[in-house]
Amino acid sequence: MPLSEAAETFVVHGLGVRVGGDWPEVVEALRRDFAWWAAETTDPVDVEVEIRRCSPDYAPYASLPAVAVTERNVVYANGGERVVDYGGRALSIQRNNRLLVESEDGYTARRAAFDFVLGAIGRHVDRIGLPRVHGLGLAGAQGGVLVMIPSGGGKTTLALRALREPSVGLLSEGSPLLDAHGLLHPFPLPLWIRTTSPEAASLPEEHVRRLDGIEPDPLILELPAFRDRVPDEPAPLRHIVLGRRSLSDESRLEQLPRRAATRPLVRESVLGLGFFQGLELVARGKLPVPIGTTAIRGRRCLVALRHARVWGLTLGRDKERNWHKLEQLLTS
Repeated sequence: MPLSEAAETFVVHGLGVRVGGDWPEVVEALRRDFAWWAAETTDPVDVEVEIRRCSPDYAPYASLPAVAVTERNVVYANGGERVVDYGGRALSIQRNNRLLVESEDGYTARRAAFDFVLGAIGRHVDRIGLPRVHGLGLAGAQGGVLVMIPSGGGKTTLALRALREPSVGLLSEGSPLLDAHGLLHPFPLPLWIRTTSPEAASLPEEHVRRLDGIEPDPLILELPAFRDRVPDEPAPLRHIVLGRRSLSDESRLEQLPRRAATRPLVRESVLGLGFFQGLELVARGKLPVPIGTTAIRGRRCLVALRHARVWGLTLGRDKERNWHKLEQLLTS
């Protein structure tokens, strides 16, 4: 799958990724998605992605058996070849660390490539002992703070609020990296904000990207909007915050025993897994999380629990009160 001359390259903790093709708008969208790791190099890379603007050609893969089915797509596999059908809107063909995406739908083509690249990055950082932890990663005067809230619980709202405080750094809105010494490393991706959210109206227009194709159509806050707020160095993890939503007018922050964080850390790090990465392992007939990966993630979580205090954060309906409770862990 030769890449076109118009290609973008990223280097993520030693993993080289190159994305190209004949659809420059989609290639540019992916450049923005992974802008933190953009690199100018002609060196050989580990992962290659080609975006081809055309109607998906299903004929060569008609005999492949389906191995996984989700609401969004169907995975077919045989030997080293894996094909994902995105409901007729895109077809992605993977052979080893090479991906070809055929589509006439820009949103779906970008999503297929994004899933694949993020899965490749996830496997790589696991191999080198820097697993992703699903949560909001912030850095303040006391060190790193990991906020773990169920999906849809308000991580993005808190991240946007944190960006209004000059003394607070944003390591990652969704998945900072955790190393063997209990340090949280940055893993910044653009922030996805619903158009219906109150925060959408105040976003800096020059750094907002709009995507059509899903309801409600999201706004994407690009990295340049907060690049200077992402620390270049990791932060020692000092606080693990377990958040839960409430209909109360009040917010509450209370210290918990360390054991209270064991199950959430296991769920969000040891067992947590990116969507495409999980489908790929299933397609290979392997466990959703390999034993070796589970062990590495488990050891990182034990280190985190030894060095961090654990808190419970009850998030009420008043967003500003929620922030002020969390802010106590970020200031001196």
